[in-house]
Amino acid sequence: MLRTILTSAVLIACALPARAQTTYASTRDTLRFRETRQGHMTLTMPQGEIPIAVDQRATISVVRLPGDSARAWFDSLAISAKSPQGEQTPPTDSALKRTFRFGLDSRGRVKNVSSPQWPVGLQAVTDLSHQFDDFFLRLPAKPLAVGAAWSDTTTLTDSTTEKFSRWVRAADYRVERDTTVDAVPALVISVKQKLGVTLSQPVPGQQMRTDAQLSGEESGFFVFSPKTGRLLGRRQEGKLEGPVKASGAMGEIQMNQSISYTGTLDSLK
Repeated sequence: MLRTILTSAVLIACALPARAQTTYASTRDTLRFRETRQGHMTLTMPQGEIPIAVDQRATISVVRLPGDSARAWFDSLAISAKSPQGEQTPPTDSALKRTFRFGLDSRGRVKNVSSPQWPVGLQAVTDLSHQFDDFFLRLPAKPLAVGAAWSDTTTLTDSTTEKFSRWVRAADYRVERDTTVDAVPALVISVKQKLGVTLSQPVPGQQMRTDAQLSGEESGFFVFSPKTGRLLGRRQEGKLEGPVKASGAMGEIQMNQSISYTGTLDSLK
């Protein structure tokens, strides 16, 4: 998929304008991506372990708008979840073309995400509202070249009358090498993140809510083209774990949650 090229980062830097080195393109074209995610979760309860596996596959469209804003939607979406109770494959047709709106600046920073109201069947399996919190590579102010390194910390808080979430991501990036994707010169940029997550939310369809404190690490890489100012791909894997409290009319249950996950993202023509 990724083919290394002989052209050095120095030659690329000389051939490109400085602005293209550190910003996403301002084009209003619709950008399309293919995404896959796999997650394996284990809930450790007093009576034993409960394994859960979730698989999500989607094609996604993103359009940048004037004023550092953007909108996005799912063109296709398939989700399945397996647990000791069996397999769930909720219908997703009603989730397609529903519009996300969010701020997206020229360096890939996302904020103020407004997501659609999802069908109850999907809410019971996954939370799509945070699809774009960590979707884009966060670019530095300095030019990109092989060996360049930078750090970035983001905190995203989402609070409503029913739900609360806070995600803290402390990421270290490094430009590892040159490559090409479909004849487009690009850079492979590694990323290592430390994650901290606080969640409090109701359980859909039940008189119960959960409170979780999770932490962990993630590693992987982005593929970014300075020439076109576009994200071309991403690979990621990580693990989160921590305590979870479930409370409701039947009392309170203390659990431990462990989540491992992988993800791929590729741009489509």
